[in-house]
Amino acid sequence: MPHLLIIEDDPKLGPMLKGALEYAGYRVSLASDGKIGLDEARKGAAHLIVLDLMLPHIDGLHIMKLLRRDLYNTPVIILTAKGGEADRIEGFRLGCDDYVPKPFSLNELIARIRAVLRRSGYREAPVAVHSAGLFIDPESRRVELDGRTLDVNGREFDLLYVLASHPGQALSRNFLLDEAWGEDTDVTTRVVDARILSLRRKIEENPDEPKRIVTVYKVGYRWEVKS
Repeated sequence: MPHLLIIEDDPKLGPMLKGALEYAGYRVSLASDGKIGLDEARKGAAHLIVLDLMLPHIDGLHIMKLLRRDLYNTPVIILTAKGGEADRIEGFRLGCDDYVPKPFSLNELIARIRAVLRRSGYREAPVAVHSAGLFIDPESRRVELDGRTLDVNGREFDLLYVLASHPGQALSRNFLLDEAWGEDTDVTTRVVDARILSLRRKIEENPDEPKRIVTVYKVGYRWEVKS
């Protein structure tokens, strides 16, 4: 599980971000001022840092400068109200990996975190999934439902693994497409819908009234753990 360090002094935004990113599947630490944040960053435990610029004690740009000076290569996404061109240029000059101005979209921030982690080379070892009577083994690419082996392979396997790895979460079609097909794919989200229909025929008692892979209106799909 990727470990994120948020350095943010806003008493409302910091905890909100922490909770939202934990819900998205990350392990998250929160530092409420620049000094504490720098100390935490120097421990080297985080896989990525989300950094505000206007912080008490030590500002975010100075934190960036000190980390890169001391050869800490932890990826950094600057998240700040200072969205001017000069501020962005300075952030990238000092070594940030991405720059997100406030106000921001939480979904966009999560997408940027995922992209930066990928570019940094972070890869989490896949683990077997047990959920709602389903067993998925990513090493052998075997799928069992209530002890019965299913014929699921290729992209359908990848799509099912992503869904079942995020039980109870509404996942957008774009997220599923990126995770199962890769960010560089040229296929459309309609392919996701087609594979979902195929999966439902294999795992649902009644594909027309699915209880495991449910549609989330205007969003995408959710793996329902109460089947």
